[in-house]
Amino acid sequence: MRSLSAALFLLLSCNSLPSANAATTSSAHHQPAQTCERLPSSLTYSQATAPADVSAILRVVVEKINRDVTGVVDVEVAWTGAELHRRVGERIVRCTVTRLAESVVQISEDSDDDGGDAEVQIDEHGREIVTQCFEVPFTILDVNECTISSPNPMAHRCQPPSICINTLGSYECVCPSASFQSSPSSVDFIPTPQFWEDITYNQHRTPWEVSYGRSSESSCPNSPSTFGCCDDDGHSREGAVCHSTFRCPVDPCEDVESSPCASNASCQRANSPLAHPNYTCECPPGLMGNGKPCPKYNTQQQQQQQQPKVKYDGKTPTESTKRLLDAGLLCGCTKPTVDPCDGYHDCPPKEMCVADSYNRPSCQCKPGHVRDEVYGCVDEHPPGLTLRYSSNPDSKFDTDRGIEYLTQGDRYEEYGVDVIDDNAEEYLRSLKITYSRPLPQGCLLDMGEFYVNYTVATPWTSPEFVRAKRTVVIQNVNECKVRMNDGNIGSHCPELVSMCDVDAGAACLDEIGTYTCQCPEGTEGDGFLPIPRLRPDGKGGFVGTMIPKAYNGGTGCRDTSRPVIELMGPNPKVFRVAKTSGLKGVVKGANDNADANARVDAILAEQRTTYEKDIKVSGRQRYELCACFLFVF
Repeated sequence: MRSLSAALFLLLSCNSLPSANAATTSSAHHQPAQTCERLPSSLTYSQATAPADVSAILRVVVEKINRDVTGVVDVEVAWTGAELHRRVGERIVRCTVTRLAESVVQISEDSDDDGGDAEVQIDEHGREIVTQCFEVPFTILDVNECTISSPNPMAHRCQPPSICINTLGSYECVCPSASFQSSPSSVDFIPTPQFWEDITYNQHRTPWEVSYGRSSESSCPNSPSTFGCCDDDGHSREGAVCHSTFRCPVDPCEDVESSPCASNASCQRANSPLAHPNYTCECPPGLMGNGKPCPKYNTQQQQQQQQPKVKYDGKTPTESTKRLLDAGLLCGCTKPTVDPCDGYHDCPPKEMCVADSYNRPSCQCKPGHVRDEVYGCVDEHPPGLTLRYSSNPDSKFDTDRGIEYLTQGDRYEEYGVDVIDDNAEEYLRSLKITYSRPLPQGCLLDMGEFYVNYTVATPWTSPEFVRAKRTVVIQNVNECKVRMNDGNIGSHCPELVSMCDVDAGAACLDEIGTYTCQCPEGTEGDGFLPIPRLRPDGKGGFVGTMIPKAYNGGTGCRDTSRPVIELMGPNPKVFRVAKTSGLKGVVKGANDNADANARVDAILAEQRTTYEKDIKVSGRQRYELCACFLFVF
């Protein structure tokens, strides 16, 4: 971790004694500044044994206070600036210590030696306490990381060929140069600011004497050292990663015995270590090869080994030789032969360079071509064109007649043609594809057929072209079976989804190339739901894609039939009533007894339940029935 950016205050209470009242402690913070007493002995560690974290540092400081100072109630530890963890040198940790007044010897009589100007206070436990300031010396001794080997955690992480330089509390990595080949011989050497100024600014360094220039290859790119770039603490997480990823270039030609070149070739270091490769093996004048050592061949392999060739100018390697060189197949340094046609001026189309018996180049017609007075070398046999079709087993086509069958809702895919030419001439010299009608960007909606013509120009023949024709037949689809978002046609061709008002009883009828909707008997309308993509054209029709037959704006189906009322049972209807000689409940009749009244009520209830069964109403809509009853006695 780097040094703290601001003062850090931590309050620690000793477990051995009760803690003081928080209010009392807070008031102690506002006491006037006191003279701090420095403890006589220092906490001394090496970098390797120093406390590993802040908690460990605080523990040893508080432990020393408790060991050297008596009557401690609480300890407040504070420090600013650089952290203590493995920072070489002496640090002072200042502590504000609250003590029992009885442990301070002669506070009033001898305040200069022990009590100072401290004021006696009373804490929440009724104890007399005094607050004093103490300074704890904290010393960490330097370790020379450059003399320590892995896996010791204090060992440096400089990677060869970089040189490790010990610094006070850490180390730096430096790239070697002509004037700086190794680390200083003195074990106690500590670099001065002038040393780093010379390394960084005063030495002229080549790209081989600074780190790699890409951050992906090295930390501190294009730098002679890690000084001023990596974390000052080489043992922190950031510092360890930065130092371990600092990379200086390795000179491949420095060691003659381990040279990557053949014995008769010279190793030349590239101008930049980032070159790939960053060295070259140069053959002597008159020889050619990659200059690298050849593997050991037997006699047969030596005879089969390809020899280098140069172009018409006698110097430039041929393309095949370059490929062999790049693949490492032309090892060592060998005298090349001359290819007279490689590097010779370009021949006209369909001609090629041919060397005569004296190795002199000239342009001749390619095999399978003859020289024409007008067009020069032409193909003896015009190319043949063969239509290509989909490999999908569900595809339908007639290869003999060149017909491809599609269905409304399919997409047309261009599969092109195979150009067949035994002489392997360039097929793209003039290839043209013509469509008899523009292709839609989406699916095919209209039935019918269109044609695709593939034409290859052959101006030296009569006619001056070769042509193949593809006939595309678009067959009818039953729109009544297409559903929206069905994962097939309905997902990418919503125009083919039937829009009949099925809720009103409309039936979908498939037509050739389209469909229509038919309302049931007793209703009127076009049977369609409104189709948003179709707009009135102002002339009684509609404009848009895929207009269904008899579509009239989507008026649906409206019921126009009248309901039918049918009387059920006998007509007239005869009702039975009870005979009475008085008014029930008012004037008592002769037969007014309990049994007679019960029979009358039963007859009336039975007759009421048959009212709705005696009349039947038929119709497509819901109707309200109003009935009037006339009773004749």
